[in-house]
Amino acid sequence: MGKQSKRSRKFVKSGGVEGRLKKGTIAKKGKTKSNKRPSKAADKDDALLNKAKMNSYSSEIRQKREEADFLSEKNLGDLDMESFFSTFADDVDEAVEDEEDVVSTNSSSDDDSDENDSDDDDSNDDGDNNVSAKVEISSTKVRKGAKQPESKEDSESSDSDSEEEDLEVLEKRMKEEMGKLESEDPEFHEFLQENDGSLLKYGDGDDEDSDSGEDDKAESSAADLEEQPIDGNMIRLTSALLAKLEKGAFQMHGIKALRKLVNAYRSACHLTDAEQGAPTKGQKFHIEDSKVFDRLMVSALTRCHEEFRYHLLGIGSNQKSPLPKKKVAEKVEDEEMNEESSDPNKPINPKTLEKSIRWTDAKPILMTFLSASMHILTEAKEPELVVYVLKSLSDYMPYVTPFPRIAESMMKTLTNLWSAPIDSSEDYQVVRLHAFLRIRQMALTQPFPFIEDCLKKLYLAYAQRAKFATAATVTSALPTLTFMGNCVVELYSLDYHSSYQHAFVYIRQLALHLRTAMHKKTPEAMGAVYCWQFLHCLKLWVAVLTEACQSDGSGTSNNEDQLLRSLVFPLTQVIIGTANLVPSARYLPLRLHCVRLLQQLAAAAEMFIPTTSILFDVFDLRELYQPPKKVSKGGVQPLALTFRLRADNPLRTMEELEMCISETFLLLNREIDLYQFSPGFPEFSVRISQRLRKFNKETRSARWRAYSKGCLELCSKYYDRAVQERSKLNDVAPRDVKQLELLRPIKTPSMGVRYKQMLEKEKRLEAATRPLQKATKAEKPADDAGGEKSKKRKRKNKKKTPPNIADIPADALDQEDDVEEGINWSDDEE
Repeated sequence: MGKQSKRSRKFVKSGGVEGRLKKGTIAKKGKTKSNKRPSKAADKDDALLNKAKMNSYSSEIRQKREEADFLSEKNLGDLDMESFFSTFADDVDEAVEDEEDVVSTNSSSDDDSDENDSDDDDSNDDGDNNVSAKVEISSTKVRKGAKQPESKEDSESSDSDSEEEDLEVLEKRMKEEMGKLESEDPEFHEFLQENDGSLLKYGDGDDEDSDSGEDDKAESSAADLEEQPIDGNMIRLTSALLAKLEKGAFQMHGIKALRKLVNAYRSACHLTDAEQGAPTKGQKFHIEDSKVFDRLMVSALTRCHEEFRYHLLGIGSNQKSPLPKKKVAEKVEDEEMNEESSDPNKPINPKTLEKSIRWTDAKPILMTFLSASMHILTEAKEPELVVYVLKSLSDYMPYVTPFPRIAESMMKTLTNLWSAPIDSSEDYQVVRLHAFLRIRQMALTQPFPFIEDCLKKLYLAYAQRAKFATAATVTSALPTLTFMGNCVVELYSLDYHSSYQHAFVYIRQLALHLRTAMHKKTPEAMGAVYCWQFLHCLKLWVAVLTEACQSDGSGTSNNEDQLLRSLVFPLTQVIIGTANLVPSARYLPLRLHCVRLLQQLAAAAEMFIPTTSILFDVFDLRELYQPPKKVSKGGVQPLALTFRLRADNPLRTMEELEMCISETFLLLNREIDLYQFSPGFPEFSVRISQRLRKFNKETRSARWRAYSKGCLELCSKYYDRAVQERSKLNDVAPRDVKQLELLRPIKTPSMGVRYKQMLEKEKRLEAATRPLQKATKAEKPADDAGGEKSKKRKRKNKKKTPPNIADIPADALDQEDDVEEGINWSDDEE
């Protein structure tokens, strides 16, 4: 017998054929029953049953809703008289019909068999009970309907009585609670006494209701007079209303009062828009008095930052309701400690401001204040007002962080104020200073990418203003450009990493201009290099690298300082290329400017940057050995070389030749002094000595030979000292020397300090040798002008008589000469 399959084993286990027959899954004849679906008639029956169930369920729900609904037909409390009696008539008709039906059923039941007598009697009893129940319900409805006309007045009186009773109960309860408050919570009791004492006297002034009503009317009328609208939504701002807003905003710390005060400040900032015909959308206050305007500006600019700090970072940032006095005092002490440690130059995280509970209320107020302040900075024309606004904005700069768009527009406004036209008045220089201070503060307080925008915009504004510094206006524009350059240097010293990227790009841009001029040599390309704008940009980057190198040498160096120090070499190549672009006598002043920049860079970086080759080219000019032209002075002195880029009449007058030679020897002496402590100074001075001796033989001017001899003596002096000090370095080879001033003594100042000392000495000498202007005599009246002029002419034509010896005092030879003090006439400084 083969192995049974799984199916057969399962069939046997279930009982075989007998088991299937019992279960009904197999017919008696051996055929299995088919699992056919029910017929369509069965489906219809099921659907009808389900529908009947749903209808009954929905009717029950509807009935429950109608019973619960007060406005339905069954709930007759809100029906008028006509609808009430109509429903009552319908109910009576329904009751009569039901009674007739019951009687008919009773009569028909008597004709039936006696077996159903008991059942009929029961049904009759039930019918009678139902009829009686319906009659009772209808009777109750009739009673309610009969009392309906009187129910309105009664309900009103009952409602008023119940309300009065409830108010009396509440007043008693309130008095009891206020009486217990002094013993349970004395701090809150004191707070209520100070702020709202009427709550503690609740219910005591019932007899004075009429008086209090009159007082309320008087207060409301006074408030209406204070905030009386003029045109539409405009409100006249008076001193009383301003005092009320100040009290609510600064003493009570109210957000609504602060919002109104800032709106009034906005209207004050837009005060000139109506005069200029600009739309005055959003203005709510009208200011007529100048005293009110001044008071509003002062209070808004000097005190609003305290409220912003209170609501966003102080006590108000964590609570919505005021605290008792003692608890407030404790928290105020903590906040004062935090305010002392707070610094307006430190950034505030925007997430910290957004965590405040009142951020949603304070955010639009802060935006309105900042936008109004920017508007008045752009529209105000008085420097005093602009300076006051700029000073006051120092406390608000940290709160600009959550508004990047406002920060960008404010940066643009401040840059325009800082880079105003150079020929502006002297009073505007104060505006320029405070505008830069706000720019610097924004660079410190705003997120990282913002400082790069500051660096870019300030340099471009400086370069744009340097373009208008022509030869005619350079004397008046030079102080302003110097100040603006110092501002840019200060800003570039804040973040050396970002400064390196911008400095690299802009120095490369200058190098591209120089390369274009060297290749094309067209007047346009040459003019792009030989102009004041190019020279001032070179001065700026020399000052930036000088500041970075000085911070590097002060012991606070880091890798970022080394980045800027690496730009010394490319900037030096650009300056040398500019000096050698046109080596002619006409552009000698420009070449001397380049020598000064190279010496300044070498002194700050303590690098060897030789400039003697450029200075020696001056000795090779043929104009030095030609007889100069005689030019009538005309009472006008020639312009100094520091204010000139090129010579109009190339070195043909004696004055111009004298200025060029004296400036050349001055720079040569400065070059010798810078490298006097270098181990290679003996070799460096050989070329200088040879060229100066040759110049002594060629020149005819005794003064120029004296200049040359002074340089030769200085070279020989430093030469002997360098040889003597270098002989002490036995174990050090020349290639192992990595320090430029290896021979400098310990107490001797460095190159940078000596360079500054030389500049100060030159300024003192220049001030001492400057010619004094003679004081002009006061003019006489115009009546006798004609006669006096002829007399003066005759007196001038006459010869001057020698002074009388008798008038000279006897001690004239013993008197001391008047010499200006404070000038060091020696060559060496202590």
